[in-house]
Amino acid sequence: MARTVPAAATVAPGQFITGALWNAQVTALNNFALAAPVFFGYATTTQSIAGSNAMVALNLDTETLDADGGHSTVTNTSRYTPTVAGLYLVIGSVGWPNTVTGDRRLQIGLNGGGVIGSGASFDPSNAVTSGMQTSAFVTCNGTTDYIEVMAAQASGGSLVTSAGASIFTASMRVLWISR
Repeated sequence: MARTVPAAATVAPGQFITGALWNAQVTALNNFALAAPVFFGYATTTQSIAGSNAMVALNLDTETLDADGGHSTVTNTSRYTPTVAGLYLVIGSVGWPNTVTGDRRLQIGLNGGGVIGSGASFDPSNAVTSGMQTSAFVTCNGTTDYIEVMAAQASGGSLVTSAGASIFTASMRVLWISR
């Protein structure tokens, strides 16, 4: 269910601040700020990413925090759909196995497309497990916009992402910043 950010209190000179006005404006805004939308989800199972260098949304089957119910662990598990309009800070991560061929990429997605400036890429010339992280500010309408973390690789074959209780686990964090 969509929420809206309460309006900041405004009063005219000479106007009395009543309990009703205080509760409708000051208390409501403080309560919202103390429970702003926030999400953290991650993958407990690996995901196979084809070596075609095409961006693929990462599935997040576990959530540890979803203050507004914007994520489902059953349907469209790659998506977080904010229920409050505004500006969000989105942080995404993925881990890759120790294969030394091809490029690895990561980006934040909005409605299936990349967010400007959110891309990260590296060439895994060292044969070690590698992790990468990216972030972006994303403006969402609070109803239909959705956010994803998307990854791609070009090793020539499929690779699986890291999952479970690893520092390299595919994950997404979403924090509401302002309206």
